[in-house]
Amino acid sequence: MNPALQALLQANPLIWQGREATTARRGLPTGFAELDEALPGGGWPHGTVVELESPTRGVGELSILLPLMRHLSKASWIIWIAPPHIPYAPALAQQGIDLRRLLVLGTRLSERDLLWSMERVLRSTACGMALAWPGALHHRAVRRVQLAAQAGGSLAFLLRPLDAGPSPAALRLRLTPRERGLKVDVLKARGAPRRTGILLSPSPLDFRPPDPPSAGT
Repeated sequence: MNPALQALLQANPLIWQGREATTARRGLPTGFAELDEALPGGGWPHGTVVELESPTRGVGELSILLPLMRHLSKASWIIWIAPPHIPYAPALAQQGIDLRRLLVLGTRLSERDLLWSMERVLRSTACGMALAWPGALHHRAVRRVQLAAQAGGSLAFLLRPLDAGPSPAALRLRLTPRERGLKVDVLKARGAPRRTGILLSPSPLDFRPPDPPSAGT
């Protein structure tokens, strides 16, 4: 390798090198065989950032993460950072998630506080996965989250709107609701070709408690 190029790569850890995809260990199963087949490593990649883009909230973005949350809650912390609503604990418990290992950090955080929180929890080896609901994030901010996830061996999920813009995240999925489930398009996956039209039928997950019965019922 050219000495100048080698020095640049060593000095700047933010530069991704293609060989990472070939040396990565096997991913964590998503719980959906069709999705595992489309992802490099056969599942969610360790120590990285995954972006889930959707036209609106509540299309099933949390549902496809249920199998992973169920698995990781047996031994690791699952941390939700600034969710749009307080999660409905009974629904999560019904899905087999250990609530003793679920932590919610605020519902209204500035971008600066959200980023600070993401970095801190991801660097903790006790955190299995962290979820956040940011709007637009600068490329450098996403790379900082990536470095934190890599350092702690954790998974970071950023749930973002479709108009959030391009991102340096290692894995990007677009979620589109369908009558009988969810369509998943793999927009970006290091070490794997782009895949579109993956149809999943995840278990529904309610974000909020059901409405109380109306008077007279």
